[in-house]
Formats: sequence, C-alpha cells, structure tokens
Amino acid sequence: MTYGPMLADAVGLLSSGAPEGGLEGFRAAYPHTRTRLVAQREEFDGSLHHALLIKDGDGATISLSWCADRALPWPLRGVHRAGEHLLLRVNGIETPVARAIACLDFIWDESALADRLIADSLVREELAEAREPLSDAALQQAMDAFRRARGLLTGAATRAWMDRNRISHRELEELVAVEAAVAALRSRVTAGRVEDWFAEHGGEFDVVRVARVVFADVPAVPDAAAFLQMVERAFADGSARPGEVFATLRRGDLDAETAERIFGAPPGTVAGPFPVEGGHLLVKVLAVEPAVLDGTVRDLVERQIFGEWIEERRHAAKIEWFWGVAERTSGR
Repeated sequence: MTYGPMLADAVGLLSSGAPEGGLEGFRAAYPHTRTRLVAQREEFDGSLHHALLIKDGDGATISLSWCADRALPWPLRGVHRAGEHLLLRVNGIETPVARAIACLDFIWDESALADRLIADSLVREELAEAREPLSDAALQQAMDAFRRARGLLTGAATRAWMDRNRISHRELEELVAVEAAVAALRSRVTAGRVEDWFAEHGGEFDVVRVARVVFADVPAVPDAAAFLQMVERAFADGSARPGEVFATLRRGDLDAETAERIFGAPPGTVAGPFPVEGGHLLVKVLAVEPAVLDGTVRDLVERQIFGEWIEERRHAAKIEWFWGVAERTSGR
C-alpha cells in the first residue's frame, strides 16, 4: 500500500493524545498532501474526538479516526442536548438558533450577514488545512493593530472592552490570531496578482470629489456658482435630506450610468439629478482623479481579489442552512 507509512504515522498522531502538537511535523513529512485536523467536542460527555482528513494530489480525501478504549461509543457520537440549540438568553427569555437565523428572512434581500457567515466558514476551512504558525512578535503586532482599529489605546480601555464583550485575555489572543491568519491568507491569495488586476480594473478606483445634496422632489439644476447657496436654502426650508455635503466617491461604488455622467462632467459643473433612495441626487463636481496604486488602493484591490477568491470557493461549496425549508435555503 503506497499510503501505508503515511497512515501509520497518522494513526500515531491521532493516538498520541495531543495531535495538535504533532500536526506540523506530520505536514512537513508529507508536503504533497493537504491535511486537516478536525476536533469535535461531544456534548453527551464532554469528550474530545479528533479525525484527520488527508487530501492527496488526485483530489481524493482519506478520513481517518481513532477511538480510545472505553471512549464514547460510536452510536452516541453527535448526540445533542437541548441547550445546544440556544443562541441567547436575556432575562430568562431564550432565543433559539433557528429563530435568530429566521430573523434574516426580514433582511434577506440585503443578506450581508448571511454572506459573511458563509465566507467565514470558507476561510476557516482553508486555515484549518494551511494555517501558518504565528510568532510572538507577529501576534503582538496584530494585537496592537487590533486595539488601534477599535480605539483601545490604553490598558483600561482594553479591559473595559473585554468586560463589555465578555472576552477573556486568552479569547482575545485567539480572536486576534485568527484575524492575523486571515490577513496572511489574503496576502497569499493575492500575491503577484495585484498589479495585473489593477491594470485591467483600476478604473473602478478612480476618485471624484463632490458637493452633493439629495432633494425630496426633482430639483431645478442651478448654475455651478449658485450650487452651495441652493444647498443652504434647501436645508433651511426642509426640501433637502440631511446628510454629508462634501464627499469622495469611487467609480466602482456607483452604477454605470451615474458614474459615466459624474466622472464625465468637467470639474466646476453640476451633474444630475439622479434618482436615489429617498429622493433625487444633485452633484457639483469639484475634482476628478485617476486611480493610483498607492497603499490605500492596493489594500482595496487585495480585498477585491480575496472576495473573488471566496466567491469562487462558494460556488463550489456545499452549503446547508439548518433552518427553514430547502427551497428557501438551497440557493444560499
């Protein structure tokens, strides 16, 4: 059997009692395979069971499990307690997982949360097979960035945030480590692809700086010189919607027709009105700037490439929602 030595080592790994510690050594010994260690905590008795998934170059997967003497019998694995189905309890009021997920039904046309849940699962699947170890220095750097991003600039602020979110120091480190691992995965996925993607699609990141206002009714288009005075009067008499007047827009954030009209307008001229949610948008174009592959745009391009990578994996994934009817969830 060509797999004999590898399977023998895999059994030794699973029966060692601490397979997580020997996983990197196993991967180093068999670099041409993709290996994933799956851990399952049994709700019935709290025992921890491990299985090893080994994917060879031909795409086939070997699933290997090992059961210790007097361990939980196989027919009882996967038994669920009733409490497993609870997501939240507030003042004694329980929210089952099914009800929480069903709440998405009210916002299904804007299913950002559902999409993020699926993307998170796909990313965790990849990290489980090919996650690189994080050094102490890298973890500290990621922790500093995590705190800065949330305005946790002092120890007291960090502790207050942890208390508010019921997160221990160990859980915080795990959260940051996962965030750093995702960033590293994104770098691996996008390596060597940013420049070519930008050369083909960079126009999506062209910038236009504008003064804008949304009117309840279709407005008359004023002279450019009188635009800001018109905005002031409109806010004063209530005919304009509250909102930010000066804004920076990117071409890719606009629909094709609106982008063509706004980016095609010479600076200093007025474009619109455009139908938008809540009224009609009128824009004075202040400046138009072609995209440059600086640090900000590079980060946006990497996120775009990473999003496309996730979408490709999603199309090939088997997705099961454990709620509702199959007709409602099979397309997710």
